[in-house]
Amino acid sequence: MAVVTESDLKLAIKNKSFGRAYYFYGKDIAAVEKYTKAIVSAAVKKEDETYNLHTFNGKNFDIDEFSDACEALPVFAEYVCCTVCDLNAEGVPADMLKRISDMVSDLPETTVLIFYYTSVDVTDGKKFPTAKNKKLMDAVGKAGGVCNFALKTPAVLSKEIMAKASKAGCGISRDAAAFLAEQCSCNTLMIENELEKLTAYAAGNEITADMVKDLSPRQIETTTFDLARAITRMDAKTAMRLFNDLAQEKTEPIIILYSITGNMLDLYRARAAMSCRKTAADVKEDFGYPKNMGFRVDNAFRDVQKLSMPHLRMCVRVLAETDIAMKSMKTDPMILLEEAIVKMLKFRN
Repeated sequence: MAVVTESDLKLAIKNKSFGRAYYFYGKDIAAVEKYTKAIVSAAVKKEDETYNLHTFNGKNFDIDEFSDACEALPVFAEYVCCTVCDLNAEGVPADMLKRISDMVSDLPETTVLIFYYTSVDVTDGKKFPTAKNKKLMDAVGKAGGVCNFALKTPAVLSKEIMAKASKAGCGISRDAAAFLAEQCSCNTLMIENELEKLTAYAAGNEITADMVKDLSPRQIETTTFDLARAITRMDAKTAMRLFNDLAQEKTEPIIILYSITGNMLDLYRARAAMSCRKTAADVKEDFGYPKNMGFRVDNAFRDVQKLSMPHLRMCVRVLAETDIAMKSMKTDPMILLEEAIVKMLKFRN
């Protein structure tokens, strides 16, 4: 399977030198859409789209129409471009999947085919693509290239944010840009939306971290990390305020629980690592943190130094018990979650 990077794609678009087929997927949906549109625009002029651009949706996929489109010759143009959005191979019969794979391997040199995914998870929540999706991915890789658009790290995104802010006539420091990336959970689509709002508000002035804090809504991961930190600091006032914020936003209790648990585990791992003279890099490697989530470990190491290991251990146990209670009792899950927070705040050595 030929793996391509964003740099490879940029070069192909610049030189109009395309593979015959591409497979774009990953958590960075904005990048998936961006490069799909960029290749389409480079391969087919706007005025030629009627005859030379064919779009398909995986939900109502017609393989005969798809076959005809892929084999068609361009009309007064260099390329025919075919795009297929969200075709989940797991729902495709084996004989149809083989036919698609055979077509991919025998595409005309004038055809550019793109399979791209914006609302279908080809990994089904796992680390690697499912078996059938992997077969289609391999077939496409032999004809062109496969790109997994993973979420970028705050450090990488901060450079892009600074460049976009500058282009919009505003300044933003590297720290404020990284903070914005973290607030948006490194989701580039969300970052673009928030940055547009911030540049409009700044009106040519510096975008500060305070502006980001006041104008950009925090994601649940950010709020629950602050909540976990408030609990471990025994800061009941802040903890209950953050819990009430989540409740008012009508966030599902189980989602809040899992997010708090994840952040509490970050703190627990950091504290255990420090006691063994291990570094943040060791924790990231040992527990397989994705690169774009490494800042969670760095933040945990920053905040955990004065925290008690017995308290952290008790918090993890309470959260595990609450998980079981939510799945086995008829009590309102939000009440169970509030009780868990109160228990964790009452810890005494």
